[in-house]
Amino acid sequence: MFKKQVLAVLFAACLCFPVYKVFSSENVLNAKSRLDFVLKNIKENEKSLKTFTAKIIQERESPLLRDTLRSKGMIYFDHDGKILVKFTKPSRMLILLKDNTLIVYYPDLSKVMRRYIGGNFIGKYFGIGESVDRLCKQYSIQLMDKGGSGSYHLKLIPWDNSVKKHIDSIEVTINPQNWLPEEIGIKEYKGNRTVLHLNFFSINKPLPEGIFAISLPEDYDNLH
Repeated sequence: MFKKQVLAVLFAACLCFPVYKVFSSENVLNAKSRLDFVLKNIKENEKSLKTFTAKIIQERESPLLRDTLRSKGMIYFDHDGKILVKFTKPSRMLILLKDNTLIVYYPDLSKVMRRYIGGNFIGKYFGIGESVDRLCKQYSIQLMDKGGSGSYHLKLIPWDNSVKKHIDSIEVTINPQNWLPEEIGIKEYKGNRTVLHLNFFSINKPLPEGIFAISLPEDYDNLH
């Protein structure tokens, strides 16, 4: 289960990157115009986004769970490829992506998973940094009715079989004030669902010094 949690929070950190669209609507021109407007602003934001810090709340539902699992913490992002997620409640867990290596660390249990994942890990699952043709093969992206909230709602449905193994669909709520996701709902294979709530309070400001340097115990247990 923790591997799926890792995918969910990494996706949250990387949704600020550009995506491409394939849409279907009775009013094609209107749908295209609105979707182009949203994606254009997301892409423009990506060009200037260097760092962010956000509070994160993750809610996870599964047919195997009686109650919703709720985790709280912080997420730190640097545009040069570093991401750190620090969950503090209900238990401590750190997820670090740095130098093409993924580290998942449970401080209270002295358990660690360390794995080299290469530079295209995010792109492989979420289409980040891929060509337009590749993205069109991976996702159908639709702009949903935004209602009265003022936010924009995107729905992503994967076409690529490698993505479908992990994700059934994704719904994203974009805040037009900063063009970053404030809520991400990920419907996974076999009915699991993860919802991520993000509250950005620091954008393009210096991150805490040494935030991506975590100390691991020498006698930790390896997770596979």
